[in-house]
Amino acid sequence: MKTSNPKKHNYRASGQSGQRLLYDARGERVKNSPLSNKYLRTLLFWILPYFVINGIIFLLVCSSPRIEVTVGDTDDYVSADVTFTVKSLLPVKDLEVSLESSPVEFTKDGNTYTCTVNNNGTFQVRATAINGMIKTSFSDIGVLDDTAPSVDESSASISHGLLTFTINDTQSGVDFDSIYGIINDDEEDIVYPEDIDRELGLITMRIPYDTESINLHFADMVGNARAGRITVTVSGVETDQEDDSEAYTETEAEETESGSEG
Repeated sequence: MKTSNPKKHNYRASGQSGQRLLYDARGERVKNSPLSNKYLRTLLFWILPYFVINGIIFLLVCSSPRIEVTVGDTDDYVSADVTFTVKSLLPVKDLEVSLESSPVEFTKDGNTYTCTVNNNGTFQVRATAINGMIKTSFSDIGVLDDTAPSVDESSASISHGLLTFTINDTQSGVDFDSIYGIINDDEEDIVYPEDIDRELGLITMRIPYDTESINLHFADMVGNARAGRITVTVSGVETDQEDDSEAYTETEAEETESGSEG
């Protein structure tokens, strides 16, 4: 017995535009896949992957850490806390922290680091990622008091046996109780301020009539001390204290940066 072959419905026909139209066995039109377009295939499988892969490689090779440094305020003018963060796409293999080229110890909490500094200067953080890229950040620290007070040389004068001068300190402030003078280099002949205007920093000292020089000693509130010499230009001071004598502060002054004068 012969069986008849089923009638096939797959066939191709040309549309008005000359495109090939595909139909399935049921005579329904089969839509063309977007990937059948060679230009789209080239874009999706060649051009875009090329840029994506090379972009990722470039990012990994050139990626460097990011550093942000914050210098905190000081309560005592002796020390200050410095906080810095290090963020990197790749792990950081080396981290160097220094102040004026001297290593500084630090603690870590995630990406945040904290350290304490006791001097002013240039604070430096240097981070190296595993790809060899290096990032360095610099910050200037100037909130600490490491400078002794200074005497305004132009303010020094003598009138009626009274030596007056102004002294100032821009950070921790002048320790007015530390001020004294040595007369004529005699360690046993010491004078102290007779009057102090703490708001203006104006110091008044009564000096002997035979004073030829006075070595001033003073410090600030954190112990930075300095000694400066004032020489009376008139030989002696009249007993009646009526004539005025000029005075000046010599440019050469001995300075002690820490600790009080003994």
